Amino acid sequence: MSQYNERTSFIEETGLLFENLGTTRMAGRILGYLMITDKEMVSFDELCQVLQASKSSISTNIKSLITLHYVKPITLPGDRKTYYMLSPDLDWVESLMKRVELLKVMNKLFRKGLDLRVNKKDKASEWLRMSVEFYEWVVEEYPKFLARWEKKKPKK
Repeated sequence: MSQYNERTSFIEETGLLFENLGTTRMAGRILGYLMITDKEMVSFDELCQVLQASKSSISTNIKSLITLHYVKPITLPGDRKTYYMLSPDLDWVESLMKRVELLKVMNKLFRKGLDLRVNKKDKASEWLRMSVEFYEWVVEEYPKFLARWEKKKPKK
């Protein structure tokens, strides 16, 4: 397989992974391209051209990657373009702790859903009970897991 095909396949694999994670395939493709390009940063137009995508699709998805702190926009003095790069500021622990906070909110909704059910012995109620138990465990264990990473992670 040529390098072009391997690189194209990597971009597509990343797109499919992100789609399976609940975001868009294009967000994954953008991230995949940023991971393999030899350039430190790429322009919006380059993303459109390389990924053969519309400006609106790139715009929408680059915004979501910026919100997730995976991508950082860069502007250069005297240059009207905005460039994008993998975010060097991404704090993985902080990112995952934000997800823990979302899991707490989700679990609160599951618990409320269970409380509002009339029939507490049916399959939906059992699903909710198991979900509540699981997410309570995850929320309790996650900080321990991340603290172990903080001790292990390489120092800059």
